[in-house]
Amino acid sequence: MMLKLSFAVAIPIITSILSLLSTPTNSFIPQNNNRQLSFITHPTFQKQNKKQPLYTTTPENANPQEPPSGIQKTTTETLPFSSLYATHGLIGNSTFVISRTGPPTPPELANPNLLQIVRLNCTDLEVNTLVWKCLGYRFDPAKKKWTNDECFPNWKAKYPNPPDLINMQRIYSKEIDEPSLRSNQALVRSIPMEYKQSLKKYLKPLGFPGYKLAGLTPNKTRRAQCTNWLLFYRENLFGKSVEQLREERRVKKEKERLEEERRKAEGKDEEWKPPVTEVF
Repeated sequence: MMLKLSFAVAIPIITSILSLLSTPTNSFIPQNNNRQLSFITHPTFQKQNKKQPLYTTTPENANPQEPPSGIQKTTTETLPFSSLYATHGLIGNSTFVISRTGPPTPPELANPNLLQIVRLNCTDLEVNTLVWKCLGYRFDPAKKKWTNDECFPNWKAKYPNPPDLINMQRIYSKEIDEPSLRSNQALVRSIPMEYKQSLKKYLKPLGFPGYKLAGLTPNKTRRAQCTNWLLFYRENLFGKSVEQLREERRVKKEKERLEEERRKAEGKDEEWKPPVTEVF
């Protein structure tokens, strides 16, 4: 009698356990079409303690030599691999001066603020946001989207939407990284040779010695390139109309032509200069 009773109790329990073990993991995730839940099964999320804030840590297939900065705290709704990150990701939550709305401001372009980019004291999204504003993209808070009405014409023709100049996902496979790499290279090509050393000129006096080759990563390289472009922008493009910039370019080219004619008359070799693809 006791043996029959034990089997009667044990069989439903064993059946329940087997049912739970055979149920797919994803079925325990609540389905909600109004929220982006793809991050839940991401390795980054699975490593987090539920009681701790979620960070944009580097996925397992990213560069292991490039750990994320602890300052890259964000919400579970807008991680770097979310399509909403550019418009909804957290910015301005540290000492880095940045606003998503409006044009770029002098405090945002000040040397101490730009120094924080190369010292990794701000997020990749904050770097992107500042460069986007300087290129002429403007954030529409009502529509929650970036517009290109004020973009530099040449840049706008190639990039109607603001590109990720840093690779905020920090995944360096070709299919994910190449668009970011190409846009960063386009930004670098728009800097004339005489302004390529702006980091040394403006940030070295503030204590930035540059990066050591042994510790160089794609993220550091692109941060440095974005910062160099921001310094060039501040010193040469900031506050000027496209018409002013084009007139300055015309005058500069005329001076270069006259200088080249003088060199030829003196029997000197032609001076080679790398091509520049201006944003305007």
